Amino acid sequence: MQLALLIIILIINLIIAIVYLLWGILHLKNKEKDRGHRAKYFMAAFVMIVCPVIGPLFMGFSHILYIIFAKRDVDMSDVSFSRAKMKNYTPADIERDINIAPMQETLLVSDVRRRRKLLLDVLKKDIRRSLGAIAIALDNPDSETSHYAASVIMDVLSEFRGNVQNMHSKLKADPEDFDLGSLLLEYIHEVLCQNILTGDEKRAYIYMEDEIGDILFRYHPERVEGQQYRWLMEDLIDIEEYPVAEKWSRRGMKNRDYQLDTYIGSLKYYFSYNDREGFFRCMEQLKKSGIVVNKETMELIRLFQG
Repeated sequence: MQLALLIIILIINLIIAIVYLLWGILHLKNKEKDRGHRAKYFMAAFVMIVCPVIGPLFMGFSHILYIIFAKRDVDMSDVSFSRAKMKNYTPADIERDINIAPMQETLLVSDVRRRRKLLLDVLKKDIRRSLGAIAIALDNPDSETSHYAASVIMDVLSEFRGNVQNMHSKLKADPEDFDLGSLLLEYIHEVLCQNILTGDEKRAYIYMEDEIGDILFRYHPERVEGQQYRWLMEDLIDIEEYPVAEKWSRRGMKNRDYQLDTYIGSLKYYFSYNDREGFFRCMEQLKKSGIVVNKETMELIRLFQG
């Protein structure tokens, strides 16, 4: 008797599952759009078959909840479909920002606890372009302050060395990648300008710059910009490699004689090498070019003439 009742329940359960599946498939209109819904009905029918009684009850109860809650009218009064871009403004942390001071002023604060807090606030900013200022803190008598600065500089230099090594290896593997070479040249120059590298390591990176410049010039001489010529000349002048700096001055004046950066780099080369004839020859060429000079160029000319 119990076995017969069980068989009847299973047959009724199977019929319910098949009817549900057929009803779902027959009510689909757009085949492409409703492909996912078709799979949903197959899965639901499968659950009903493998879970007799409980499966159909669960599906039925879920459908009732859907009808009650999901089909209610939605209040669209606060919904906007405007395509205009919206800007969200995050309010400033006034208490923190008002205490951010230049590194030099931070180190002059007499109160040790306040000086350390100000230093930490400074270090929270983008410090890649201010490593030289942070290096000043290395000589601070407060050991905690100098430790903060040393830790930051060590971390940045460690990251710099690893990145340069990886990028340089990729450039050697694909020397025609001008964008990678340009990015690497700028990256090295940016760190060199902070004056935190010294001695043989500094010279090694400047020689690497010269190598990168040669690669860029060999494969894409028409794409090397006046600013890149200037970077190379300035860094080579810094270690008194005047013959190599002269090479980049010559190349720059040949290929980018219409960009001010080329003239600034060349004038700095002639100034540092104390070549008055070359300096005034370059200055005359600059005058004839019609390029508008900036304050830096005027100061350089005034210094040499004085």
